[in-house]
Amino acid sequence: QGVKADDLLDRLIDTAAREIAARNPDLPDGPRRRTAEVIAVAAVRYFLVKFTKGKIIAFDIEEALSFEGETGPYLQYAVVRARNILAKLEERDQLDEAAIVAKTATLDRGPLDAGDEALELWNLVLEAGRLDEMVESAVRALELSVLAKYAFGLAQAFNAFYHRQQILREDREDARLWRAAAVVYFRRQMTKTLDVMGCGVPDRM
Repeated sequence: QGVKADDLLDRLIDTAAREIAARNPDLPDGPRRRTAEVIAVAAVRYFLVKFTKGKIIAFDIEEALSFEGETGPYLQYAVVRARNILAKLEERDQLDEAAIVAKTATLDRGPLDAGDEALELWNLVLEAGRLDEMVESAVRALELSVLAKYAFGLAQAFNAFYHRQQILREDREDARLWRAAAVVYFRRQMTKTLDVMGCGVPDRM
């Protein structure tokens, strides 16, 4: 039995739109539909590339659209979360991404030098910096699942960092800005990673 790709996408879009409506009841129909389309495409594309070439895939709509676990929407949600942190920081402190990065040139390096928090920050930054290496590995092996697994691991690293380290509520300016700079780098690298896999990032989820 065959299933047309357009029919599958339509069903995914409708399902995603209902979830978005539940999360964002104030969102008008037009933006809701566009957001659902971006999420649905990422759900399909990521689901298809996360498995190795020789594996038989049993497509599961609920699994593919889940905002948790190894899914395209989970990766998108990590980027949206990072973007929201940076937007709140800009609104409160008038610091956009460029200003945050520029300030790191004069910040005290203490928050980077020792302790579990420093190790976790470096882990996120170094993992985000492996994108080119992972793309090259995927191309050499003709195995896109390499990139998909990397993206999932990077999103997990960011979410662990986000849950354990304060940014907006951090009183120490140097620690707050170093962490914000790590979020900037993660957002850029994960956005590029999704782009390589043919996935966009919605404005909200």
